[in-house]
Amino acid sequence: MESCKVLENRRDICTTYRVCSTVMFVLIAVVFLTPNGSSALLNSSTLEDSLNKHDRRFRPNHGGSPVNVSIGIHVESLSAIKESTMDYSMTIFFRLYWEDARLAFDGEQYETFAGDDMNNIWIPDIFFLYEKNAKHHDVTVTNRMLKVFPNGGLWMSTRITLMLACNMNLVKFPMDRQRCSVEMMSYAYTTRDVVLVVKKEDMEVEDKLEIPRFKLTKHYTDNTLVTYSTGNFSCAIIHFEFARQLQSYVLTVYVPSVLLVIIAWLSFWIDAEAAPARVSVGVTTVLTVTTMTSGIQETLPIVTYAKAMDVWLVTCQVMVFLCFLEYAFANYLLLLERRRFYKRNRKKQPDASFGRGNGSSPGAAFFAFNYELTFLDINRGAGAPIWTARYLDKVSRWIFPIAFVGFNLFYWPFYLLTEDN
Repeated sequence: MESCKVLENRRDICTTYRVCSTVMFVLIAVVFLTPNGSSALLNSSTLEDSLNKHDRRFRPNHGGSPVNVSIGIHVESLSAIKESTMDYSMTIFFRLYWEDARLAFDGEQYETFAGDDMNNIWIPDIFFLYEKNAKHHDVTVTNRMLKVFPNGGLWMSTRITLMLACNMNLVKFPMDRQRCSVEMMSYAYTTRDVVLVVKKEDMEVEDKLEIPRFKLTKHYTDNTLVTYSTGNFSCAIIHFEFARQLQSYVLTVYVPSVLLVIIAWLSFWIDAEAAPARVSVGVTTVLTVTTMTSGIQETLPIVTYAKAMDVWLVTCQVMVFLCFLEYAFANYLLLLERRRFYKRNRKKQPDASFGRGNGSSPGAAFFAFNYELTFLDINRGAGAPIWTARYLDKVSRWIFPIAFVGFNLFYWPFYLLTEDN
């Protein structure tokens, strides 16, 4: 009996040994045959220990050298740049990199945190100067991630949309170039604690970026120091330079206004006695240019200086107004001509109505009189020319176009070729 019990005990020991051996073999196979299996288990445990010891209330190197935070931006889109409100909108991937020795761990692979999982880690308190509105994207999940590397390096990326102020100089509008900036600072930490650095190679812009009415010509970075009463703060700046697209303004403003001015000149070829026609042309062009000016001014901010568009529209408005005013003088001269005509007629035929009984009409006789005053007296050297309505129209046909062409020869080179202040 005793020998049988000994044998049963030995069998139990053998069975237990076999089970333990099988379990150990399976574990070894999992560790060595699964890719990065051992590293994953090791990383999770050691990083968890580092997180347990991490205190997000204190910055890295607390009490020591400042933390260097590298900033990178990938511009996904740039919305319309608004002159009326002096701002612009953009959607970016905002990226930060810094090192925190407290989160260093043994391993070869980084660990990734997403969304609210990164709330227990110290993150630089970066804010945007001159920001009017901003939002984080959260469709379908919060667009935010953090990578922790074995050496304690941290790389954060978040997707945000910003509306930033941009102080514009509109003296050369719409032939202007604008520079808008993204300025970033730490809100609480001075240069003793945090230093921000942005480099041009950390800037990325979508290749097919399209901006309404503007074109992005170049972008560059700058690092500076801003002093407040609370201390000196490191400031990282990204500058964007935009050139306004002139084609739409040429088609919608410049060409129509030039045509209106030319229409106003057509009144010089209409007889001064055709009052309804000339008044209609003059009033129509003046009101149209005035309406165009008012519509454009509603879309622009009120500034204390004259813009290039203002100079153009005012010149066109003055031009069409002078054309209308020219008819007022022509009509007055026409009235004087009639008075001289009838006075001369009374001297020649005091007892008869001029033009009756000889086959001629008063209109034909008056035209002959007008022609004689305009040309014959001048050719005869009778002294200073006698100004008549027809003579004034003939002179205006040359003076007005020459003056407008001269204005254009000055206007376009001045605003297109001169450098921005």
